[in-house]
Amino acid sequence: MTTDALEQRIRVLPESIINQIAAGEVVLRPASVLKELGENAIDAEASTISLWTEQGGKILIQVSDDGIGMSPIDAELCFERHATSKIQSAQDLYRILTKGFRGEALASIAAVAEVELFTRRPQDALGTHVLMAFGQKRLTEPVRCTPGTTVIVRRLFHRLPVRRKSLRSDLTEHRHNLQEFLRLAYPHPERHFRFYHNQTLLYDLSPAPLLERILTLHPDLPPKALLPLEEESPLFRVYGALVPPEYTPSTNREGFLFVNRRYIRHPGLQQAIYQLYKPFLPAETRPLYWLFLDIPPDQADINVTPSKTEVRLLHELEIRAMLSSIVRRTLARSTWTLPTEWLQPSPATLPSAPSAPPPAAAPPPPRPLPLNPTPPLASEKPATRLSFLVMHDRYLLLHLPPEAWLIDLVGAHERILYEKHRQGTPASPQGLLFPVSAPATPLQLARLAELLPELNAQGIHIELREGREAVLHAIPAGLPPSAGTPLLDFLLEIAQTEALPPDWREGLARHIARHGVPRPPYTLTPEAVETLWNALCACEEPNYTPAGHRIRFYLSPEALEKLFT
Repeated sequence: MTTDALEQRIRVLPESIINQIAAGEVVLRPASVLKELGENAIDAEASTISLWTEQGGKILIQVSDDGIGMSPIDAELCFERHATSKIQSAQDLYRILTKGFRGEALASIAAVAEVELFTRRPQDALGTHVLMAFGQKRLTEPVRCTPGTTVIVRRLFHRLPVRRKSLRSDLTEHRHNLQEFLRLAYPHPERHFRFYHNQTLLYDLSPAPLLERILTLHPDLPPKALLPLEEESPLFRVYGALVPPEYTPSTNREGFLFVNRRYIRHPGLQQAIYQLYKPFLPAETRPLYWLFLDIPPDQADINVTPSKTEVRLLHELEIRAMLSSIVRRTLARSTWTLPTEWLQPSPATLPSAPSAPPPAAAPPPPRPLPLNPTPPLASEKPATRLSFLVMHDRYLLLHLPPEAWLIDLVGAHERILYEKHRQGTPASPQGLLFPVSAPATPLQLARLAELLPELNAQGIHIELREGREAVLHAIPAGLPPSAGTPLLDFLLEIAQTEALPPDWREGLARHIARHGVPRPPYTLTPEAVETLWNALCACEEPNYTPAGHRIRFYLSPEALEKLFT
């Protein structure tokens, strides 16, 4: 062996390894496969697109369309790396209006899964069947099939155990699949989409106008909650719909922005919209909108990342300022009352795009404790000389010699119930004589399915019916039956968001506490008063409710003396 051969460290990788590296950039999870195949079907001029998944896409992903199909030659070439019908010269990279132009999606998918392709052009008598298995071509043959293309992906990551183990549960992967499906369905209301999961039809979206498509996918929004928007500027055309602050769900964390009908995340543009809504929304809530920007392709580079969810704009600052102005005018034309000063555009120069959205507002500082410190006896077990008086059916005057306290019974019960559920203390279920039901979207059902173990531990039993319905059968023990309907509404509102709010457990605890407190008048025995007092003193914050309202006052001699001076 020569010295040069021994010193050679750089090797040209085999094609199979190259394809797997490319797959790592394009195929992150089953939803990535669904996205790539769905975009190819749209580019194939299909009017009807059907998608199937099983076990969150881990076992099966299938996309069928009635598009233009492929010839036998193209059916084989489409699995080659960088093979595409969208680009013929370098100049074409700057005129891309289609979706699947990278030319390596099918090659990447076929490198990490078993892929079957059935395709036929309408003018051909026979179609073509191609079978690929983990980068190797196994079969090519003529076949009878309907016009269009069907791609079936099985055993994703079967030969990559680390990648397969990194996938989340079937329910989580199913939710990601639904999100990708919606991102295809929003910008193409003229297409007929169907989505099946585990042999169940979840979505059947017939062609419809854009606003009707949005309302179909969001049945919780009334028609008046959508503010249509359509305007053309020198740099772009924008159309879509805004949801005014009064109809924006408090748990919403995302608006939908599309550039040339491709879903994208752009911190600069999205931050400009958020700043307009910010004064009228809770700190953690983000505006809800569907905005579609048509920008000349030579002024928008969407090939920034393999997933094509980011974009670089040639006139970013100008587009941001114009879009902000258009959104402001649309909100001002609505029936929602806006402050006069808000309607005036800012005199500042064009804003610069931040690199990321601002951090969530810090929570307000804790309210100060009473001026008179709590005596040590406040946390001790009441003496046998305990005496009390309930005033106005709600307020408890408690005498623990030598102490005296004035307590709001509603606030005390709310604080105790809140801390119990915030800490995740298991709660017994209380069955409802008349279960509460509500319609739910497939995305909401997928999210609730992920939360079922935690909800069951909290005494909340929900049945998820494939007929797009959630049924609440049990609530935490101690809650009145009337709390069932608002509790189910709250859970469906949480399940509607793409990203689960990080504080959803605290929000659930607040909701249960607010709706689970017994209402006045109160009939109390000495034993009940002692139990209530001990439970309140054991709370982390016994002086204030979760909303910051005062629960108890220590009636010191000095405080009483001030009342009469």
